[in-house]
Amino acid sequence: MSDNQKLSDREKVLQLDEEMRDMPMEVRNVIDPVRLTGEDLFRFRCHPGIACFNHCCRKIDIVLTPYDLIRLRRRLNLTSEEFLHTYARPSALTKGQLPVPLIDMDSETGRCPFNSDEGCSVYSDRPVACRYYPIGSALMRRQESDDAEEFYFLIKEGFCLGHAEAKEWTVADWRSDQGSDGYDRHNRGWMETILKRRSAGDMVGTSVQTSELFYMAGTNPEAFRRFVFDSTFLKRFEVAPEVERLIAEDDVAMTEFAFEWLKGVLFGDRTLKVRPEALAEVKAKEKKSSRRVGPSEGS
Repeated sequence: MSDNQKLSDREKVLQLDEEMRDMPMEVRNVIDPVRLTGEDLFRFRCHPGIACFNHCCRKIDIVLTPYDLIRLRRRLNLTSEEFLHTYARPSALTKGQLPVPLIDMDSETGRCPFNSDEGCSVYSDRPVACRYYPIGSALMRRQESDDAEEFYFLIKEGFCLGHAEAKEWTVADWRSDQGSDGYDRHNRGWMETILKRRSAGDMVGTSVQTSELFYMAGTNPEAFRRFVFDSTFLKRFEVAPEVERLIAEDDVAMTEFAFEWLKGVLFGDRTLKVRPEALAEVKAKEKKSSRRVGPSEGS
């Protein structure tokens, strides 16, 4: 890309402002308003010797992604229901109406339950939002394309002294060092579903049942597994035997499968084929119903 094709800093600011216009003002106020790529540089280092150590682990909403939950509950040896009851609370996205879990911070101190004076007690399994900090990540879907484009931005909170440290990173190196790139890969279906639903706007409603399925898919693979295997799901949809075996045992595979199916429920993206016999049964019921409500003879 030539120099005249690259975006100026001013253009990046304007573009980021447009893309993040739905963010709460208290969040936008701590964002350095320049859109970043993986190759952009920033300075940052956090360590126990810094005066602000642990300050960023309180009084903040941390969304728990599906892969966050899988890693954390494995770490703590808890079922999904046990973890959600103890450490999370449901919340609705401000645009798009889909429910997501947040870490349930201490009601008095606002402190994360996994935070201690020594640092994070679940550090090697910490959520992806914590891994990214002080970088923020977002997906954007342009109107002319169904593909999601990822971009980044810098978060600069007034108390944070890490930005004054000499250590320099590219965004890509930071993501790799913190392990957030692997999390993003596993969370892709969840993130794309949220993005596509947000793009539809508030004029398009989401049914209670669909919202519950979305929350279940993102928080409770055991429950979604029961939904698939203990219902008529496999009689209605064609699922390859190797996929069926995988989702029966692996929570990550179950979660990714769930969001592929939900794309069809929410947006009509039929990634799973309906079995011919199930489709014939639906058509027969529709035909029978139309006969029952149709005009009577001689009318």
